[in-house]
Amino acid sequence: MIAHVAVFTFDSEMTEERAGALAEELRAMAASLPSIKRYAAGPNLRMRPGGADFAVIALVEDQAGIDAYLDSPDHVDLVAKSIAPFLVQRQAVQLEVPEDWAPLWAEGQP
Repeated sequence: MIAHVAVFTFDSEMTEERAGALAEELRAMAASLPSIKRYAAGPNLRMRPGGADFAVIALVEDQAGIDAYLDSPDHVDLVAKSIAPFLVQRQAVQLEVPEDWAPLWAEGQP
């Protein structure tokens, strides 16, 4: 299993309301893509100083899952419409998820 983690820094035009709407849009888009096993998106909770404004975590099976997600027309359109106009910086990593995390993506689990 692979985790794709992306963090975003936005300009001041990305209000709390827009960030909330973006999180909802991203979750709806992710729910429509079979390659995504688990997904989380939302604004930084600001529990510690610094950091990015917004993050996304997508769990997929493999490289093909990453490609299916990031190259999907729905994802490309959403990024162009709801992220790019406000984007200052984006960083992303993909990392292998330990096998003992399997319950996180088991069928029937939230």
